[in-house]
Amino acid sequence: MRIIVNAISANTGGIVTYTSNLIKSLADRDLETIIYVPRQFDAQSIDSPNIRTIPVPVKRFHGPVHRFLWEQIVWRKIIKESGADLLFSSANYGVLFPPVPQILLVQGEIYLNPVYREKVLPHLSLTEKVSAFFRRNLMLYSARHSEFALFPSQVALEAALDYGADVRGKSRVNYLGVSSSFSLKTRKRGWGGGGHLKLLYVSVYYPHKDPVTLAEAARVLNQRGIPASAHITMEVHDFDPWPTCRHELDELLSDKFKECLKIGRIDHADLAKALDEFDVFVFPSMAETFGFPMVEAMRAGIPLVVSDIPVHREICGESALYFKLGDPEDLAARIQELDSDAELRDRLIESGRRRATENFTWKNHIDSLHGLFRDVLAVRPLRVLINALHARTGGGVTYLANMLPLLARDENVEVHLCAHEDQVDILPTNLESVTYHFLKFKRGFWNVLFREQIDLPALARRIRTDVTFSPANYGPLFVRNAIVMVRNAVSVGFVERRPLKLGFWFLLYLATLLSLVTCRRAIAVSDYARRVGTGIFGPYFRKRISVVPHGVNRTFRYDPSVERDPNLILAVSAIYVQKNFRNLLMAISRLRHDFPGLKVKIAGRPVDEDYFEILKGLLRSERLEDTVQFLGAVDVSALSELYRRCGIFVFPSTVETFGNPLVEAMASGAPIACSNSTAMPEVLGDAGVYFDPHDVEDMRNVLADLMGDPLRRAEIAAKAADRSRLFSWTTTEQRTRDILDLRKELSTT
Repeated sequence: MRIIVNAISANTGGIVTYTSNLIKSLADRDLETIIYVPRQFDAQSIDSPNIRTIPVPVKRFHGPVHRFLWEQIVWRKIIKESGADLLFSSANYGVLFPPVPQILLVQGEIYLNPVYREKVLPHLSLTEKVSAFFRRNLMLYSARHSEFALFPSQVALEAALDYGADVRGKSRVNYLGVSSSFSLKTRKRGWGGGGHLKLLYVSVYYPHKDPVTLAEAARVLNQRGIPASAHITMEVHDFDPWPTCRHELDELLSDKFKECLKIGRIDHADLAKALDEFDVFVFPSMAETFGFPMVEAMRAGIPLVVSDIPVHREICGESALYFKLGDPEDLAARIQELDSDAELRDRLIESGRRRATENFTWKNHIDSLHGLFRDVLAVRPLRVLINALHARTGGGVTYLANMLPLLARDENVEVHLCAHEDQVDILPTNLESVTYHFLKFKRGFWNVLFREQIDLPALARRIRTDVTFSPANYGPLFVRNAIVMVRNAVSVGFVERRPLKLGFWFLLYLATLLSLVTCRRAIAVSDYARRVGTGIFGPYFRKRISVVPHGVNRTFRYDPSVERDPNLILAVSAIYVQKNFRNLLMAISRLRHDFPGLKVKIAGRPVDEDYFEILKGLLRSERLEDTVQFLGAVDVSALSELYRRCGIFVFPSTVETFGNPLVEAMASGAPIACSNSTAMPEVLGDAGVYFDPHDVEDMRNVLADLMGDPLRRAEIAAKAADRSRLFSWTTTEQRTRDILDLRKELSTT
């Protein structure tokens, strides 16, 4: 397992502490770890074959925009070339659309913290407010593009959820650890040694750190006759990035604190020993995510007085005294309380040591982190987003009605379905293991095309899909790992004569080509669909297109005990011009004179209303009202009964890429008369008789021959039932899943 760690923020403060201890803790783990650190980071003490630290290949970042672009472009390339299995971004921000799974540690959610928003942000400059806005949102975007986002406290996690509730499912609390070097056995300094209380505040400066409150408290103590001094580990240059906070530095350097305050850095390597020289550790910060220095002080055995904010209560519990936020008088009172009560001091020291040792160890943190690494890299279900926006009738609905339940039961697949709200009653929308995403907008051809290109990519990014599958000729062009299914025959354009419909099929062809250009793989429902879908560009696309035929619902099955009606001819299809019902009606008009008892039932929704009106006019002009019946949409159980009872199933279509009704009729053991064009012979084989769909007389003759030859009908019915075994939705689902799973392919690219 190879892990690459982004620690390029380890310049100062808690992130330096974290990175130093992370390196030491990972050294004895069975992980090959590559850690990128700033050039000035001291990594000389590392002696482990498992750890490699690499200085960031840039001298310095010229502002946050430069760093953001570097991370999203150069750093992404470094990750790819490293061969890492997983990315650990250890300081708030991560890679958007990372090339490998990413775990994000949000150490500094201060810009999400409600106290910071209320107490600090209003007093900052416009530039700082804008910076806080962008940092806050980049933090949330980073979490959304990660497998997991880790927070060092529950308070920090809840603050993030106030802004981005959608990251709850991928968020975890993992308390940070403190080095065992802070575990001092005994304290050398007695309380108030030399009659003087020494107070320590360990922090670099940020506007929420509130060092002035401690300085004021030290002055108040002296005024009350309790000699006290405070050491704050900030330096003058810490204030430089915060011009609006210069007044705090001026106050700290003023004469009123001259006798009771010292500011200056204590190296972290020396901090454990330095803590033994102080009586009280004070932490007046207004907002924190964790508070490393507090936990280090607890483990070192020094009593704590901290500001009363939720995160301090979570971390310190009963191991500290709390004072009112920003109130130096109350802070001084709590220190006086400690000064007068030796038993209280001992209790806080013992409680703090125990709490730090039990809850905040590097072993606990790294064990949890290591386990998460393994969980993320373990085989997980393939996360598929299915674009169902175009499934309104016919084959698209049939496909999803059969495939969704199978995919939903497949433990290797996590299914998300995106559909329009008006498809709730059309598609199977009650599957427990499918996550549904319904879009609400006014439906229309152009609206669907536009929203598909906007909403689908946004949804895919938000839920971090492995692949987006559009079981239609086209789908979103700007989505990661798109797969489309070529199932609509663009050659229908050669059948159409109406200008608007011709325009539609021309656009469909263009959309198909664009989708084939941008997708990673494609599925064709037949070899004919693969050929016609690519047209003259076939040689460029066919390698990425796999043929996976549709299956057949088990409801459609051969039952020899059911008596067929030799006078009943059945046709099944949604009503479009390419379905060729006009020629069928003309053939029936000629056929009925030889077979007076002839009945024809046509099951299917009249989608093309203009064409349906033409057919109804033909019924009247040919006086076929008593012979031909349009049934409209028919449910599955009624349809299966029609297949089993019909004397002949006729499929007159001029253009098909597959033909679901054809396979349903085959599975039902119906004698079949079928067009000899496009994909029909590929699907039916020798299990039917063929006619030229453009030749009405040929169609009439084939139907007449079948109606007059019961032995021939029985022969081809048996062949049809036998051939239908080649078509199984279970097989379709398995082959489709294998094509959808791009993860092995992506791991090598």
